[in-house]
Amino acid sequence: MSTSPIASSGFLLALGAAALFSIKAIFIKLAYRYGVEVETFILLRMALALPFYIAILVLLCSRGQWQPVSGRNLLITIVLGLCSYYLASFLDLQGLRYISANFERLIIYLYPTLVLILGWLFLGKKVSPRQLMCLAGAYGGILLIYWQDQNFSTGVATPPWVNLDGISWGALLTFGSAFSFALYVAFSEKVIKTLGSRQFTALAMMAASAAIAVHFAIQGDWSRLQQPWPVYGYALAVAFLCTVVPSLMMSAAILQIGSASTGAIGTSGPVVTLIAAALILGEPFTAYHLMGMAIIIGSLLLLKQAPQPKVVEPNPSPNQ
Repeated sequence: MSTSPIASSGFLLALGAAALFSIKAIFIKLAYRYGVEVETFILLRMALALPFYIAILVLLCSRGQWQPVSGRNLLITIVLGLCSYYLASFLDLQGLRYISANFERLIIYLYPTLVLILGWLFLGKKVSPRQLMCLAGAYGGILLIYWQDQNFSTGVATPPWVNLDGISWGALLTFGSAFSFALYVAFSEKVIKTLGSRQFTALAMMAASAAIAVHFAIQGDWSRLQQPWPVYGYALAVAFLCTVVPSLMMSAAILQIGSASTGAIGTSGPVVTLIAAALILGEPFTAYHLMGMAIIIGSLLLLKQAPQPKVVEPNPSPNQ
């Protein structure tokens, strides 16, 4: 049976979105080679992506599609924006200083398991035995890669007050990023239904951008914005090529082939990261990495297929 042109286009869009989201860590790692600090890179990235989201709000207003925002919904949007676009991004970029790009991507991909746990703890959602098995498989795969990467080092020393090795500290930071994004996904559904995904995401991005600017201003050293041209190029690539473009591609893919198929194809992202990290960054690529990745991706695919209430998914986070 032949595949229709629309379906083929949808699969290609979903695959392209997954690939672009996944090479974000590669550009960040390349930027780190020029000595750029985390706060500086985040500020540059947000400054370059923010005009796109402002344009979304302007477009919504001009078309009469702007939804009134209550004080409660505005507060929730700001808090969730800070969780995802500020805290999750900050922890993710900090974690990448200590661990490999492929390990970082796989930890970030654990966020659906955290959404499941948060839903069980705070939203009264039930967890089935099958879902528990998926959780065990995903975290077993992460532990396998953690064990395999014990001899990997980026050469960056942990802070003096941290009593952990670089791999453990980087994994903990990245897991904190995944947890922050899980908070965003788990508690954003009602607000998204009220405001719409585009308005919600744009407002959340603006709140996070303000927080990042304040964070940077408190440190007081604006001279750090003077970076080598490649750093600006990598920041632009992360902001536009790895955030704006794939988010549009993913939306188009969902329209053509549905969210389930798009999500399933999205699990190919870590494979792209692993190959790119090995070829471009020279990071380890062993049979254990492939085995751990297969366990994690397989567990997440089974988790996506497990029966659960229908939810409205927010636009992709910068961490995807």
